[in-house]
This record gives sequence, structure tokens and C-alpha cells, in this order.
Amino acid sequence: MEKIICGIVLYNPEINRLKENIYSIKEQVDNIIFFDNGSKNFDKIKCYIRSINKDFIIINSNKNCGIAYALNRIAQYAINNGYNWLVTLDQDTVVNKNLISIYRKYLNLPMLGQLSCLFTDRNADKVQKSKKQAYQKVKYCITSGTLIKLEALEKVGGYDEQLFIDWVDNEICCRLRTFNYETYRINFYGFLQEMGHIKENKILFKKIYTPNYNPIRYYYNARNSIYVSRKYNDENVYKILFNQFKMATMISFFEHGKLKKVKAIFRGIKAGFKIN
Repeated sequence: MEKIICGIVLYNPEINRLKENIYSIKEQVDNIIFFDNGSKNFDKIKCYIRSINKDFIIINSNKNCGIAYALNRIAQYAINNGYNWLVTLDQDTVVNKNLISIYRKYLNLPMLGQLSCLFTDRNADKVQKSKKQAYQKVKYCITSGTLIKLEALEKVGGYDEQLFIDWVDNEICCRLRTFNYETYRINFYGFLQEMGHIKENKILFKKIYTPNYNPIRYYYNARNSIYVSRKYNDENVYKILFNQFKMATMISFFEHGKLKKVKAIFRGIKAGFKIN
């Protein structure tokens, strides 16, 4: 049977939520690797993880090196130790008890690079619409809850560490496609996730959702979206620009600290055209 390991990137996690995360996945995989990105409460995290299972692997950094760096270190450990697949989770993700058993049914799909699924956001009543077909090819998927083939990840050169945070997931989807690997979505609800601090707003009878990120997160989202759209031929930089302007407009109407956030978006756009 194919060996599957779970990788979880940590940064100042809330211990009770992390507990839900670990207990939801630990019986479904062969092991778990944690990469701690300079958490202030690392000693407490380490003690807690060891109390659950002494065989779990913990890698730590003295500073926050970003999501892509952490995922590459997790993946390299998995490859070096003979694992075939890596399921990546955010520290607050809680998966369904049948996530991996369902994924295992689809490991032989043509040119499979990674498997994803539908998910529910804790903070929004807006959910992804399920499809009639069991699975489908998709252009993008988020990192959390994704099962990636380590042979494919190694072949494409891993995650792009210039990104730090945001668009790491989209970039690896693009990178896999350049090597003819496919991203598939299995159409079942596989996990519970928190995407920022989504809030519902209304204009007349229409619902509009805003993520309520901090300015740094908006900066990296803008910067990295421009960078990735310039890097790959099947992306449209003008569409990305429009989306960033649209986000800035929504922030201006619905979020607090709007000036800092809008400025961060425009600084990110400028930086995205400079990075190579």
C-alpha cells in the first residue's frame, strides 16, 4: 500500500484547535511531520505533540521562513524516508474521518499530481457547490487538505520559496501543469477550514464576503498573484489586476483599517512586477 504522511505547518497555533486537527488525521496516515515556523509557544507545542505520539516528527525554525520553505522541508523529509504521498494541512484544519480512505480510491487517475476536495469554511455560510460527477480536473486548489504525489513534487522542483505566504497553492498547481501533471478535485466535503476572518456583507439583496486579512497578508496576496500571473503563460495578469482593484474597493466599503490595507495592496502590486 502507498505510504501517506501528513505535513502540518505551525505558527503560534491555538492549542485546542491544533488538538482537533491532530486527532482528526492521526489515525488516517502513517505519520505526521510538523514544521514550526518560529512560534512563540514552541515549547508548549512540542510538549503537547510529544504527549500524543513520540514518533511524530517535529522540525523547527528560529524564525518564520514562510509556508513554501516549510512545505519543502516537510516534503524532503518525507521523500528521504520513503513516503509516496503527502497530505498538507493548515494548523486549524479539521478533516473528516474518511478523507484519506476516499483519496486512496483515486490514486490511479491519469497524470495525477495532487488530489483536493470540497471544504466548509467556519466563518461563512457560503460553501462550494458540489458537482454530480465524482471528480473533476481543476485549475487551482488550496494547500490545506490536498494530497500531493511526492514523485511529482520532486520532479517539478518543489514549492516556490519566494512566495512566503499566499499563492503558494496556486503556484504549485501552475508548476505541476507545466510538467503535464493534473490537479483533481474529488467532489465531497473533506474538511473544515478557516479562510482568514471572512465576514458577510450585504449590498441590497446581494451577499459579499470579505476576508478581513491584516495588511501584510493583503500585501503578499497582491504581490504573489502578480508574480505568478507573470510567470506562467496560462495566467492573465490583467484579470489579476482587476481582482486586486476589486478587493481594494470592497475593503474601502466593508473593512476596518482600510487605508493601510489598500496601501498594502498597491505596494504588493508594484512589488509583484519587480520580482523575478
